[in-house]
Amino acid sequence: MVRSLLSDNGPGTQSLTLAKDLRKRDVNVMFAAGGGAYVENIRQHDFLVEEIPELSPHGRSPFRTMRCIQRLRQVIVAYRPQIIHGHNAASTICGWLASVSAGTRLPCVTSVRGVEERPTHQWRNLVWRRTPGILLGVCEKTKERLLSYGVPENKIRVTYNGVDIERFTPLLKDGAEVRREFGLRGKIVVGCVGAMVAGPGIEGPTKGQDNLIRAIANLKDDHPNIMALLVGDGPRRGMLEQLACHLGVTDKVIFAGRRFDVERMLSAMDIYCLASTFGEFFPNSIIEAMAMELPWVGSDIAGLGELTAQGEAGWLSPPGDVEALTLNLRKLVQEKELRTRRGRRGRLEVEERFTTGHVVKRLLAAYDAAGAAMGSWL
Repeated sequence: MVRSLLSDNGPGTQSLTLAKDLRKRDVNVMFAAGGGAYVENIRQHDFLVEEIPELSPHGRSPFRTMRCIQRLRQVIVAYRPQIIHGHNAASTICGWLASVSAGTRLPCVTSVRGVEERPTHQWRNLVWRRTPGILLGVCEKTKERLLSYGVPENKIRVTYNGVDIERFTPLLKDGAEVRREFGLRGKIVVGCVGAMVAGPGIEGPTKGQDNLIRAIANLKDDHPNIMALLVGDGPRRGMLEQLACHLGVTDKVIFAGRRFDVERMLSAMDIYCLASTFGEFFPNSIIEAMAMELPWVGSDIAGLGELTAQGEAGWLSPPGDVEALTLNLRKLVQEKELRTRRGRRGRLEVEERFTTGHVVKRLLAAYDAAGAAMGSWL
């Protein structure tokens, strides 16, 4: 698997989740990446990681690209993979060129977890037409976008993202412990897991934590026991802390910071909220929350509508519409039975469609479609 960076966000952790399931099926996986916060975690699970700094998106140049291809060629010659699974177009193209230079011309697949959204930069999406091999869309909306860029339909497979339902299980008993840690006993906890970063040309965090804080401010008078638990960190955290102070809800918003025990944090929540405003296709965090039997509210953006279980597990509101977000949260805050019913429906949806096993079966079919012979190194 070739990635620019092995980060600790959804796409980064999904790589490890899939690799672990593939290994159970006697498919060996190795990683080539430009580094990242998740490298050591992946190594702790006994996967080989070749760090190639030139794969990093930072400081790209023609010279670094040539050096990247050369380093990847060395990896291909040393380990003799049978397929390249890239996690962005640049990684796949560099890997494929490296395989050509090594005389192997390996089949390729590429996970498409996002595209260029800015109207002024749409030309960048033309790269998908030139990316070799099969493109793996994380939702039907991804497929629609790729088709609109001129990618032939026979080059696209929809695999979705998957969750390990043994790790993310509502039977987890850590909720009370986490609540004690953060002083949340007897509270109705609305949680969000996500990096606190801004997108291109956007001031606020793309995961919409600012709008969740505004919704908490709207609800606190009628529901004084409501709390927000924000898991994650990033350059927009200071902005969010200032906003909570400005709205008078510093005592209602907990900043838990970056955590790797996401399942434990989810076990302490009553409701999940992802009020994203930009860049979402199919967020892992919602699937993980559904696996934990959490009802959820989110934004009507990209593929989130494919996760609602026909509106029985999640509710959508227009991106940036704080009043609509507040209304959906209010309904869940007021009715425990409603939360329970919608949470159970979400878990069922995950079991039927979004387990890691389901995704890996689709992934292996895509590998076959790309002309790969399974059973050696990926």
